[in-house]
Amino acid sequence: MRGWFHERRSILAAAIVSRALVFGSAVVSHGLGWPHAPTVPLHIASTKRTLTYLGYWDGPWYRNIAEHGYLLVAGRQSNPAFFPLFPMLLRAVHGLGLSYLTDGLLLANAAFLLGILVFYELGRRIVSTEIARTAAIIAALFPMSYVFSMTYPESILLAALSLALLFAVDRRWSACALAGAVAALTRPEALFFALPLVVIAVEHERAAGRLERGRAIGAALAPLASLAAFPLYLGWTLHDVFAWNRAQQAWGRSFQLGGLARAFEQLNQPGQSPWLWRDAGFAVLFLALLAAAYLRGVPLVWVLAGAAVVVAPLASGTFISDARFGLLALPAYWGLALIARRAALRRGLFVVSAALLVGATMTLPVVNP
Repeated sequence: MRGWFHERRSILAAAIVSRALVFGSAVVSHGLGWPHAPTVPLHIASTKRTLTYLGYWDGPWYRNIAEHGYLLVAGRQSNPAFFPLFPMLLRAVHGLGLSYLTDGLLLANAAFLLGILVFYELGRRIVSTEIARTAAIIAALFPMSYVFSMTYPESILLAALSLALLFAVDRRWSACALAGAVAALTRPEALFFALPLVVIAVEHERAAGRLERGRAIGAALAPLASLAAFPLYLGWTLHDVFAWNRAQQAWGRSFQLGGLARAFEQLNQPGQSPWLWRDAGFAVLFLALLAAAYLRGVPLVWVLAGAAVVVAPLASGTFISDARFGLLALPAYWGLALIARRAALRRGLFVVSAALLVGATMTLPVVNP
């Protein structure tokens, strides 16, 4: 155990320091009352509690599902737009007698710590140990990584997705199927990493017996089956298997063939929020880092899965929140680590990322992540 901790001490330190920066920034921002948050019903949580900033925006929607279940309101923003695993966990932990905000923060930050460690283990199988370590530290300090400490499901998806991919690389198919199914019930981005799962399973199929071959393919398809279960559940409870689609439309997300073109057109429309350009900038950054990862030897299938995480949401016609969605484009962190091989560049990157993380956290009252 001493050797295990010694090898991962820098990753654990980065995870702890980054969360301290996030929580500290939220406390300072709340104490100063700056920046002033607009009053938006349900999107903004109560401002009475010190860490309430970390429960803003979509956080109350997940709490609403945990408390009351799903309800589709035609033509209005409603909660079937959100996947079920995080509200299920919130409801389970709430039985301990804590508030929903505390429940969400505990779940998110515990999952983040697990996710960063598992992401490192996964990276060691794909790139060198040094690059895997740097990538895990970058993921912890990344400017948008404050989302992993919010009452959002991204940290749970990070952990479940990294576990599914790690188990696949290690040929542990039953565990891979379970982790992949969990990931797919967290957010739809998990679906895109079924691609490397399928490739790993097919490669394994050539050298395996019939039973092992079936387990590998079954594990690769588990996220698809899990994802399909959600609309079936909505059909059972709300009598509408398209409830998720209809809810997405009310949120201004309509997935169409011309969605990507509409996303770029939106950037040029007058009166758009400058924060839209933040999301567009991060989308470009993630794609550039994925290209760098590929050019430096990361297998194409991993890069394509990461690119799908960034590009697919744009088919809804907007760049909004793509900076958050791109956090799960895991090979992008390998790309940045491969660029920052020199020690001086790496240290500078860590410092700049940490500073930007503080600044980004303090924008929470005014901009949806």
